[in-house]
Amino acid sequence: MSLRGRVWFERLTAGGSSVDGLPASVLAADVSLRGVPVRAIAVVPDPGARMRRARSGEVGIDEGHGIAAAVKGAPPDSGILAIVDVPGQAFGREEEEIGLQLALAAAVEAYAIRRRAGTPIAALLVGKAISGAFLAHGMQAGWIGALADPQIEVHVMSAAATARVTRMAPEQIARLAGEIPATSRRIQSFASFGAIDTLFDVADPDDPSPTDVDAVASAVAAALADPVRGCRNPVARLNADAAQTTRALAREVRARIDAEWNA
Repeated sequence: MSLRGRVWFERLTAGGSSVDGLPASVLAADVSLRGVPVRAIAVVPDPGARMRRARSGEVGIDEGHGIAAAVKGAPPDSGILAIVDVPGQAFGREEEEIGLQLALAAAVEAYAIRRRAGTPIAALLVGKAISGAFLAHGMQAGWIGALADPQIEVHVMSAAATARVTRMAPEQIARLAGEIPATSRRIQSFASFGAIDTLFDVADPDDPSPTDVDAVASAVAAALADPVRGCRNPVARLNADAAQTTRALAREVRARIDAEWNA
């Protein structure tokens, strides 16, 4: 169970004003970073969560709707910062029956509506960013930063789930990750696709120094003060310098789809 999301949330929002009325697993606060008004949002573990599958930091029913409420309620003149440390969505029979997909969609929609309306959105990856949890909380950001740390993982599935689905041994999965960047969980591999704007070297990601927090806060504030970067459509990452070669096929597929759509 990772506590990084809470640690970075508390360091970056020190002196800010907490937002009430949200699930215990969803933290939100309004703060000024370098003079830029920001609403920071994080999902954190809650051992007492009513949904059993959402007690270790997963994004579930309450979390999805909680994120949506925090985003929709952000002050009109504030940028929004998603602090990301999410091990995945809260898969479970109850969650699926109640409507997990609707809760995650509510979070995605809230972020997208605010970004399209001109609210700068930034995401900071400090821990895991897995599957639908990352899609719901972070992927809609115009600017994405991340700690350059081995414990940062970005993938469509957790390692355990990948092993079960593919029926491959963990050693085989690790070997493929070293050969095929698209299967890797390393943040450096994700950055090589043009998906990360800034990587931060932090001496201790679990207990960052004031100097490291200051550097990250300054970068986040600069991104949120820039509407071009903060409101950028996620699809624009296909045009990043790094993506010109690493995502050549994806760029070609997208171009063909656009041509068909606009014909």
